[in-house]
Amino acid sequence: MSAIKEKEIQDNSQWLKSPLQMKMEGLAPMSEVIISSYFGTKKKLKLYRTYYQIGTDAKADIRIDDPFVSTAHAILELPKGANQYFIKDNASRNGVFLNGVQISQAPLPSRGSIRLGRSTISWSKKSDQIDSFDSDFIVEDEQMKDLISKVQAAASTNLPILLLGETGVGKDRIAQFVHKLSKVSGEFVPINAAMVGGSLAESELFGHKRGAFTGADAVRMGALKKANHGTLFLDEVADLPAETQVKLLRAIETGEIKPLGSDQEEKSIFRMISATSQPLEQLVESKKFRIDLFFRISGIIFTIPPIRERPKDIKAIVENTLAKKGFEIEQEALSKVLSYPWPGNVRELKSCIDRAIALCRFDSCSVIQSKHISGLGKVSTASMQQDKGRSLEEMEREFILLSLERNGWSRSVSAKELGIARSTLFEKMKKYQIQDRV
Repeated sequence: MSAIKEKEIQDNSQWLKSPLQMKMEGLAPMSEVIISSYFGTKKKLKLYRTYYQIGTDAKADIRIDDPFVSTAHAILELPKGANQYFIKDNASRNGVFLNGVQISQAPLPSRGSIRLGRSTISWSKKSDQIDSFDSDFIVEDEQMKDLISKVQAAASTNLPILLLGETGVGKDRIAQFVHKLSKVSGEFVPINAAMVGGSLAESELFGHKRGAFTGADAVRMGALKKANHGTLFLDEVADLPAETQVKLLRAIETGEIKPLGSDQEEKSIFRMISATSQPLEQLVESKKFRIDLFFRISGIIFTIPPIRERPKDIKAIVENTLAKKGFEIEQEALSKVLSYPWPGNVRELKSCIDRAIALCRFDSCSVIQSKHISGLGKVSTASMQQDKGRSLEEMEREFILLSLERNGWSRSVSAKELGIARSTLFEKMKKYQIQDRV
């Protein structure tokens, strides 16, 4: 038998694997399914909830127009701590068939189809789809479900998007979500305006030629050029210097950029996603941010609610994160988590979970107790008191140091986390006399 024929048989045999054999390659959150109804209509659905009721009922999460499908035919569910969805027959009239086999309940493999009545729900391997989001992004809160649906619709347009929300709510993850759903051919290029200023801001955005300014020893491509046919994510856009706002506005309007030290215009067409934790409209009114630039970047505005307004999401994040690492949480500890306002939002919540796991392991237990939920409010309150007497330079120096420490002093990783170029991080380290750890 030829090697090609043997490989073809092996590939085809993947379809014969049972759901249990394919458990590790199961249908995961943010996978896309295609619903083909009895009457010939087709629609795509991206899975991001933990629970879907399937049937003909008008209130069903996945409504299928088929006379052979029951009112509440089946349930599609992501169990707590699981990485793949399960399908369950909900006492339907005509049964549920997974890859041609009737089942009462089963985990869903990485590719296959479910037949309900004369309709089907099918999907392919996640590697064959757009890897739109990570599987930790589980949404239970109704307002967030509505927001994600609107973001998905906005991703199919070419309109610029402005993301508003407090620090730590996940604006960068939403931006990446939009980029991957947009199906653009270019890169996702993030830049944090709060970490650059003056000529550095222009160099980061527009690039520079050799000799453009002191220290410009080589040609450097700017973020606007890197984002050609891709997406530019400009975080903390409100911190852009006034002179840079003018040049950015022109680049967005004309699709032309001019690197520092160059007389030649270069073309770059990109999707613009901006974000800020500041009240941008107030800054426009006080003339600290250009109104014409505001209109250019705010084609569609999404406000991401803070995690304290989404208790269902807090509970889901905590339980799913712990379950994946083999831990549980007692009710008293969970109540403590739910009652805290989380000024640092998801970022602070995940740090708290990591700390609780470490303390729980130290106690040789697998159930998070109230005593393991520590440090709430201490960092934010203390830092706010300290920051009152500190300069921006001091705070920026500490911010850079914390990032370097967190990433094992890797400049590349820290620069990516901070949303700046590696060369900019190097310049700031020299400015603040930060020496590499030996």
